[in-house]
Amino acid sequence: MRVAKFCERNIQFTEADKAIDILRQHYKDDVAISVVDCFRRCLKCRVQPFCRIQLTTIEANDAETLVKQILQTV
Repeated sequence: MRVAKFCERNIQFTEADKAIDILRQHYKDDVAISVVDCFRRCLKCRVQPFCRIQLTTIEANDAETLVKQILQTV
């Protein structure tokens, strides 16, 4: 199982929290969720939701697209 790491600050400013909810409700056997303090991506942090899986950063314009991209990666 892969771990999707989300930035706490990004969750506050974007729809990343919705993506986390979708993953936890529907894909909890496929993707583990981890929330970290900060990824130091301040310019992206407030603009669009993103997460990291291993060393790959996945970005999207909304929560649903982010979930789709995460599932493609794992």
